[in-house]
Amino acid sequence: MVETRKKFSRIKPNVWMLEEDGEKFSVKRYTDPFEARKIREVHERLEMASYPFTVPVTKKGNDLIVVQPWLENAQSVDFSKQADRRASIVALEALHATQTVVKWEDVTFLRRYPLLDKWEMRLERFQNNLPIIENYLQKDAIQLIEWYSEQALNRLQTASAREVPHTILHGDVVHHNLLKTEEGTVFLIDFDLACVGNPDIEIGLWLHRVLPNVGYNAAGLFSEEPRLQVLGPQAIAMMQYPNELLREWSYLATLPLAQQHSMANHLNSFTERALQSWDELCYFSNTLLEDDPTYP
Repeated sequence: MVETRKKFSRIKPNVWMLEEDGEKFSVKRYTDPFEARKIREVHERLEMASYPFTVPVTKKGNDLIVVQPWLENAQSVDFSKQADRRASIVALEALHATQTVVKWEDVTFLRRYPLLDKWEMRLERFQNNLPIIENYLQKDAIQLIEWYSEQALNRLQTASAREVPHTILHGDVVHHNLLKTEEGTVFLIDFDLACVGNPDIEIGLWLHRVLPNVGYNAAGLFSEEPRLQVLGPQAIAMMQYPNELLREWSYLATLPLAQQHSMANHLNSFTERALQSWDELCYFSNTLLEDDPTYP
């Protein structure tokens, strides 16, 4: 009888790399069997649609554990690089296009993306955390963040979405969920927040992640990337919401005191750069909206 050799290396509190008989796997443990089942079923449907930019789920694991092949020598995308931005858009567009094979709107275990509700709650969470945030962020910066947030939410109330079929959204297009291989292909991992919605929403969320990495040069991004030139009014208006600032400052408020001090140094510089660019970003967005006959 051949002995199976296994070695586990912890990557995150609930993620390990498993080395087994010369092969490597990603092992993720969930606390809820529904979540693990959701991941398996999403991957089954993506495989049915021949989606090439994700890693299949193996038959290993159990009700709480999902096991996938390890992507060897893959690294998180660098949104400051045009090639990485292009490859990530290719992967996302292909994901959204799977709706021609899988009727994602009929998949009962995927919720609809609650854009306005989520962003209203994000602003509320930021405001609830102000007793902590005020220790690190100047009052005028706080007031600007709140004002830009409220103005953007008001615009989103009237900005219509482009009329296209709803589809699966990855739901968390942060750089470390987009892994680039040595060949330059980008794979999407971690579908925990997968949901259903207008594909423009996900591209709008991608813009939020990318813009800080290109100095908030929205005009440059739109000129280089054809996908951005067909965004509807809702996704264009999304650019005006300071999503990254609200999320990062609220996250700081959850950290132990020593980590708050450390993060605040970086976050203040990030906030200053963002706020210096926000009027120009809003002007660019408004110009696009004014040129769109569907925008009221």
